[in-house]
This record gives sequence, structure tokens and C-alpha cells, in this order.
Amino acid sequence: MHKDDYTRRYTEMVNRYSALIYKVCYMYADDSEHLKDLRQEVLANLWQGLDRFREESSVSTWIYRIAINTCVSYFRRHRKGVTLTDYDDAAMAVADDSEHRQLLHQMYEMISVLPRIDRAVVMLWLDGHSYDEIADVVGLSRANVASRLYRAKQSLIKDNV
Repeated sequence: MHKDDYTRRYTEMVNRYSALIYKVCYMYADDSEHLKDLRQEVLANLWQGLDRFREESSVSTWIYRIAINTCVSYFRRHRKGVTLTDYDDAAMAVADDSEHRQLLHQMYEMISVLPRIDRAVVMLWLDGHSYDEIADVVGLSRANVASRLYRAKQSLIKDNV
């Protein structure tokens, strides 16, 4: 692929899926600086991997896979514990409505206490991906995805009642 085409394809992909990339990084970030580091690492991995993307899955599935794997790998290399990024420091607010933003913050806080793989499963499920797509992204069987999702939901209900 010609360098200009490669750059154009990458730029279009990053612009189209920036919210997805942000969301995954946000769920794994300790603070706003860590969020920036994770995002840069994901963007670098997307750039390096673009020529290997064979379109066997959707672009969003591929980006989820890269983003989650990057965040988990980064976490293993650099961090001992994970806490949620301060929402007010976040670079991208999902909505202007403060009540809506507060509810999203609460939801992300609840999800952030789940084990890392369960966070990924829940985020993908909330985005409307099928169990098969989630299994493909996180590298689990469909049955394992269903089980993890069920347990995550039960844990979130139990911990927040």
C-alpha cells in the first residue's frame, strides 16, 4: 500500500473510532497522564498493525482487540493496581448533559472494579457486540464469554444494591 494511502486509511480509522479507543483506554487508566500514555500506545500499535489487518473481522472488532491487548500489556509492564481516571480530567466528555455524564461516570466506576478481562467483556456487550464477536476480540470461547458476562452482571448488581 502506498504511504499516502496508508496514512489516509489510518487517519480515517482513528477519527472514526476515536471514542472506542478512548473508552477502552479510559477503563484501564489510573489518571489522565496514564490515559494519554495508553492512548498513544494504542495508536502506535494500530499504525504498526494496519498493514496486517486482513479484514477477517470488522474494523471495530480489530480495534477493540488491539486496544484491549495494548492496555492489558501496558498494565502488566507498568502498573500494580488500577483505579479509575478522574472523570472531570477526561479529555473527551461523552455528553454535555451533567446528569447523563454523572450516570456514565457511576457506570464506569462500577465496571472499573471488575477484573480486566471482565471489563472488556462488559464494554463490548454494552456496545452491542454479539457473544461471538466478544469471544473473537478477547480470545475466549463463546460459553466463557456468556459465563463471564453473567457473573459480571451479578457482581455489579450485588455490589450496588
